[in-house]
Amino acid sequence: MDKYIPVITRSYSTKVKVDDILYLEQRQRRLAIVTSKDTFVYYERIENVEKLLDGRFYHTLKKLVVNLEYISAMRDQNVIFQDGSVLMLGRESYIRTKQMYVAYLRDLLK
Repeated sequence: MDKYIPVITRSYSTKVKVDDILYLEQRQRRLAIVTSKDTFVYYERIENVEKLLDGRFYHTLKKLVVNLEYISAMRDQNVIFQDGSVLMLGRESYIRTKQMYVAYLRDLLK
């Protein structure tokens, strides 16, 4: 069964399929859920939404969660997603995220 995250704002209400999420980013008090087609921004805490996610998601920074399934490459402290979008990470965060991504890729081979 598909899992969804409810997004409720004053102007619209929708549900975002967990399988479509590239990453989540906390921007002050607002949460941005980024998919390959759209970005949904609403008032929510990243910790509350993170409870609805599965093992494909990695909490890279305090305010950033990435979907390892949609990463196409990692190089030069950048995370490159399949849709071409790029996130730049700090050195320590990049190293930790790359280790998780390599472990994720190795699990795919099993």
